[in-house]
Amino acid sequence: MEFTFFKGAIWQLIRQMDWVAILILIGLFCLSIVCLAIVALKYVSFRNQRRRLELLLHRLRSVKNFNEMIVLGREFQDSAGGKVIMRGLLEARLLIDRNNPSKADTETGNGHISLTSKDLDDLELALGQAIDAVALEEETYLPILGTSAAASPLIGLFGTIWGLIHAFVDISQEKSADIATVAPGMAEALVVTLAGLVVAIPALVAFHYFSHELRKLEFGLSEIGERFVVVTKQTFLR
Repeated sequence: MEFTFFKGAIWQLIRQMDWVAILILIGLFCLSIVCLAIVALKYVSFRNQRRRLELLLHRLRSVKNFNEMIVLGREFQDSAGGKVIMRGLLEARLLIDRNNPSKADTETGNGHISLTSKDLDDLELALGQAIDAVALEEETYLPILGTSAAASPLIGLFGTIWGLIHAFVDISQEKSADIATVAPGMAEALVVTLAGLVVAIPALVAFHYFSHELRKLEFGLSEIGERFVVVTKQTFLR
């Protein structure tokens, strides 16, 4: 009963708001829907990427030669870690073709094909760029959460000031400062402030959570890159 009364009072208050406050509430509501969709999308994405990355790292520890690395890269090519491996394989193939034009064959990984220390430096650079590209791709939509967390309280504050202005205007018109005169404007200010906080707090929590997940993903991708270089050295370094 009390909840029904409270909901009815809030609805009655919203109906009495002017168009500026209404627009602020509509904007915050739409922003909350967008943030909720992003949270759901990124949660599923990071969960799947984390599982695939853990499996890939487990399999990668048993890779002994370049042939096995090729097979593993093809198997996980749709995952974040697989994209790093595939970029490394592409770069390794280009380096082999450049240094061994008559013997380039990444499928064999035999002693007739070789790379120099300079080639390995280039390979590490390419892997670093691949890791940055994958991390940037996984970071998609996170700036929206961060911006929403920062901007929503300010939008709510704007609504607060607007409601207070209404309260003072009502006081000047009614020539009275009793509660009946001040309450509508104050309530309008508090409702908009509450709406801003309702959007900002979950967005802030989600932004920091996914930022932490992204850092863990980058660490795993760096481990993949390091292992790739080690296998390449064992196979091709002369």
